[in-house]
Amino acid sequence: MDYRQLTILLIVFFFSISCTSSRWIVTDQNATDERIDPVILTERNILQVIEEPSADNPVATFGVFTVAEQEFIQRIQVERTIQRYKPRWGFLAFGLAGATFAALAANTSVVFPALSSGTKLPLNAVAAGLAVLSFSNMEPTGDPIFTGETELMRRSGTEIVSDTLRSQFTELEMDVRAEVYFSDSLLFSTNRINPSNGTVALNLSQVADFIEGDIETGSIVTVALLYDDERLTRDFEIADFLSPYVSVTSPVAVLRNAPVLNELNIITEVGEGSSLQLVNREPEGWYRVRFGGSEVFLPVNAGNVEWLAERAGETPDVFEFTEVPFGEIDVENSVPVLKPRNSNDRAIVLTNGFAENAEVRPYLDRDHELFMFYMRHALQMAESQIYYIEMDSSRDWKSELSDVPVMEDEGSLFIYLSGFATLAQPAAIYFDFTEVREGEGLLHTFLFEEFERINPSALFLQADLQYGFINGESSSSAVRSGYNSVLQQVAGRLQRIIPNSFILFSHRPGQQSSVYTSVGFENQRHHIFNYYWADAIKKRNTRVHELIRHLENNVDYTSRRLHDRPQEIQAFGNFSLNITQ
Repeated sequence: MDYRQLTILLIVFFFSISCTSSRWIVTDQNATDERIDPVILTERNILQVIEEPSADNPVATFGVFTVAEQEFIQRIQVERTIQRYKPRWGFLAFGLAGATFAALAANTSVVFPALSSGTKLPLNAVAAGLAVLSFSNMEPTGDPIFTGETELMRRSGTEIVSDTLRSQFTELEMDVRAEVYFSDSLLFSTNRINPSNGTVALNLSQVADFIEGDIETGSIVTVALLYDDERLTRDFEIADFLSPYVSVTSPVAVLRNAPVLNELNIITEVGEGSSLQLVNREPEGWYRVRFGGSEVFLPVNAGNVEWLAERAGETPDVFEFTEVPFGEIDVENSVPVLKPRNSNDRAIVLTNGFAENAEVRPYLDRDHELFMFYMRHALQMAESQIYYIEMDSSRDWKSELSDVPVMEDEGSLFIYLSGFATLAQPAAIYFDFTEVREGEGLLHTFLFEEFERINPSALFLQADLQYGFINGESSSSAVRSGYNSVLQQVAGRLQRIIPNSFILFSHRPGQQSSVYTSVGFENQRHHIFNYYWADAIKKRNTRVHELIRHLENNVDYTSRRLHDRPQEIQAFGNFSLNITQ
């Protein structure tokens, strides 16, 4: 073998070591042939939630989707790969040794001394064949490299696929029925809803109008849509699309910076119909609400909790009353002087309206101030002649009332009773300031005895009380008519003790003493009864029958106009008296 043959063998050798090749590998036995359009087997419309209700938009929106079953052709998929190979060194050495022996035998005299030309040719062919086999029998090295070049071969089967797509039709014939449930109870339903622009919208803001009882933060409503023998059910948390608000039901509600009844913690006053966002329910009968970016407190008896939607760009209604100092209301100024000062005259304010656990009555303190203002200026009493006594569970109020001096000569006694009382048949009025009703709480016992001790020549008693009933009866017409006699009998006892007496009640049992304010009207910052009592005196209606006529003409009318409820005064005693005598 000469050097040229050896060179060729080395080139072939080194080439074989770094040899690469490409081949096709099956990657998927059931590849979908997307070149052929599928066969549509079935098609139907369904509803799915596309937008959940939120606080800004309490509308649940359902989109119409088309569900289609399609049949696709499947084929075997192959992909071209590139693979590197290396020689099998043992097989290569054995093959090259055989090839070398055959070549030496054919072309030299080392193995055979003399060979004919016909013998050399087969030996050279054997040497060449062994050399080729030695380099062609290789083993792969490393992982094959996938080129991404794929082809679909023969058909292998079919595949049925269910595909859901948003419907492209804006007008669809779908008869949808919506049902809304709360705690497995049907709240309301809506029939024959047709999709509009491929959607069905259901406003959930009305949910709170149908729920009886309290709604908790984690309360859930269930929406069921029934259509084309299908039923879609989804749960929504109420707090996700509604917010709790306190709707003020009192004519006037006081907002405070602490859950304590105190004149120093008053923030402002809001009117009936105001809505304040509820932050939390505090113990001891308070709501924590949001007002003007701050958290303030409101008594629970001033309003009810409602769940409302927060419309974008809208704010809840809040009817705020501006602070008005005493003296700026018409009945609080320009009072005429009706009589000269009589040192024997007395005026007493008796109230349990600020006792512990007492319900808050708006403007009660201002009513007291109005009464004492008229005693000082219209009837010319000195400060020492006017007494302010708060009745509570302590016994101090009794000693304060006993300290009122006796009238030496003729004088008039003016009594203003305010707060809360309980009526009991046949003839008893209890003041509410203790859990156990005692004799001292009876209007006709200790109090009447003290009035008699003071020895007035004339007594004028006005009572603005909120009534309850001893056995918790309702305020039906039958109960009102029965308990109205209690007021008359108590007044009769006072007349028997002090014949020259007149007693005036602000309303019948079962009615309410209303505040002179309402949404859309001026706030007079007094109870209607006290406002027109002062208005009558300011207009010089000093005789009792004139005072009664003025109150009868205005109190009931104003209460019905502002609050749509009656308030009929009840008067007993000597109608011929004159407060200026």
